[in-house]
Amino acid sequence: LAYPTLMIIIGISLISVLMVAVVPNVVSIFQSMNEALPWYTALLIATSDFLSGYWWILFPSLFLGAYWFRRWTKTPNGKLKWHAFLLRAPVFGKLVQMLAVARFARTLATLLAAGVALLPAMDIVRNVLGNAVLEKVVVDAIGSIREGQSIAEPLKKSGRFPPLVTHMISVGEKSGKLEGMLESVADAYDAAVEARVQVVTSLLEPLIIVFMGAGVAFIAMAILMPLIQMSSF
Repeated sequence: LAYPTLMIIIGISLISVLMVAVVPNVVSIFQSMNEALPWYTALLIATSDFLSGYWWILFPSLFLGAYWFRRWTKTPNGKLKWHAFLLRAPVFGKLVQMLAVARFARTLATLLAAGVALLPAMDIVRNVLGNAVLEKVVVDAIGSIREGQSIAEPLKKSGRFPPLVTHMISVGEKSGKLEGMLESVADAYDAAVEARVQVVTSLLEPLIIVFMGAGVAFIAMAILMPLIQMSSF
């Protein structure tokens, strides 16, 4: 994501310079003509005035907002709600789930193959998932396993693990080849994560270019259209 992030920073910087340095110079021309301006030009001027006059409020507000958000996501309730949102997020939600499933399967298979007992292995695995919602699912599964249930059953009931994953875990438990099944799940989801990341990043670049172009085109249209209309009279 380094290249898309760099493009976003450059795009925001470019549009900010246009809004703060270029638009105010053009506003004086419009004011001298005493003509009614289109709504999009008025919107551009209002936005430029706000950015030029209150930029010193904008940056501290963004910093405080990011600080508050970070503090909120560190609370148990905030962390749970944020991670639940991440799992439901378009495009990225599925990627978060797939990555967590790959970590779960790979780590559990490695621990079981090394001779670690199931319950301690599950307790270790929950710490590598990186998602509080899925961690809670594993904690609940540990309680169910202590009561005599299989691994697959509580994971399936949670609805957070894909049906194919819980089915393969169930087959592995019944056949006595749980480690092999978990390795197969991990391999499949690692490959799926890599493929999905490539698709997402390949789509991000043209989308960012389109949005940057639309922003610059809007500014250019808002400046040039009134000048063209006024010169035609």
